[in-house]
Amino acid sequence: MNQSFLKKLFYLLFFLLLSVIAYNQVPGCTDPLSSNYNPLATVNNGSCTYNTTTYTPMIKVDPITDSLAESSGLQMAGNYLWSFNDRGGTPTLYRIDTLTKTLLQRVILGGATNTDWEDITFDGTNLYIGDFGNNLNGARTNLKIYKFPLSIIPDYTSNPVTTIPSQQIEVINFSYSDQPQPPAVVALNTTQYDCEAMIVDNGKIHLFSKNWVANNSTHYVINSTSAGTYIATPVETLATNYLVSAADKIAGQNIVALLGYQNSGTGSHFIHILSDYKADSFFTGNKRVLNLPDATIMGQSEGLSFRNGKYGYISNEKFVRTVGPFTFTVNQKLQAFDISNFTNNYFTKYNFTGNGNWSDSANWQYHLVPPSTLVAGNEILIDPIAGGECILDIPYTLSAGTKLSVNNGKSFLVKGNLIVQ
Repeated sequence: MNQSFLKKLFYLLFFLLLSVIAYNQVPGCTDPLSSNYNPLATVNNGSCTYNTTTYTPMIKVDPITDSLAESSGLQMAGNYLWSFNDRGGTPTLYRIDTLTKTLLQRVILGGATNTDWEDITFDGTNLYIGDFGNNLNGARTNLKIYKFPLSIIPDYTSNPVTTIPSQQIEVINFSYSDQPQPPAVVALNTTQYDCEAMIVDNGKIHLFSKNWVANNSTHYVINSTSAGTYIATPVETLATNYLVSAADKIAGQNIVALLGYQNSGTGSHFIHILSDYKADSFFTGNKRVLNLPDATIMGQSEGLSFRNGKYGYISNEKFVRTVGPFTFTVNQKLQAFDISNFTNNYFTKYNFTGNGNWSDSANWQYHLVPPSTLVAGNEILIDPIAGGECILDIPYTLSAGTKLSVNNGKSFLVKGNLIVQ
């Protein structure tokens, strides 16, 4: 048997194997809640479509304290809601009790400024406040994010007003890789480099632009959460047909929500539910839109936070508009929402597909290494390459309600440093 024949046979077998793999993977819409669900699909290709859905959040607190007349960001952390005012306000974070409707604490960020605070997020340890609003002229060169541990905020009962020393606050400076530098000055509300929405996930900062030109949103990534100066890189763009004003993610699930409004007509509002996506490419999975009421009910809503699972809150700035002889006012208020009926559970699955140490991100699918604490429902699958093995080279605790599986015939080496709760 000559080498030429063997070479042809090898290529034939190789392409037959690829055909079998491709045949077994059926791309399509995998969401049973969609209008084009394909029960035979095994791979979500982001093609799901949905019937028009109208949803009205429940008013929780009306009004919120007058101190938050321009509530621009919202985040649940430590069993309390945190918010602040936007451009030109003091660099102050406010602690809110959702049950008593009480403003409990004012937390001043020492050494910080509030050029245009727009969103706040929480990674389970640290709070991040985004001073990156840029709609005034699109030419800011001091875009930044303040970061500090929630734990350094003292008890509110004995410290109703407190200041965090500047030495305990990290500053993350950034610019956009696709914005010419120095930035060109443009008219009010005509820039594509405004931002009011941010989440932190997988050790990265994710920004969602408020594009006043194209009425869409670009997802930018800063590949670190440490203090320093970075370039925010665009990775994907979503056609929203509204201006994105807030974002949040359900902890431990591949579900992100975007909030926004139309800057025309009666100011209709929307929630975009992004789910079952690949890694941190949030626009690759299901994209379902909920039509919310207009500005006469929602005001100008710019704060969004999940509290528990799919239940969360929306806040708005005080909104006053005069149309002809009529003036209407919408107080700054807190509304509650629940998206349980509009999305399935999409718990995160971490797949070890390489060879070598657990701590090496290159060994994990999409470079997603399991975090130190997994949320119940999450899963780790050990499936090294043929002849390879997964070596747990760091101490790791498997939380209650989570799952770790090893595929048949695969090697998982544990050096006495795995604790199962």
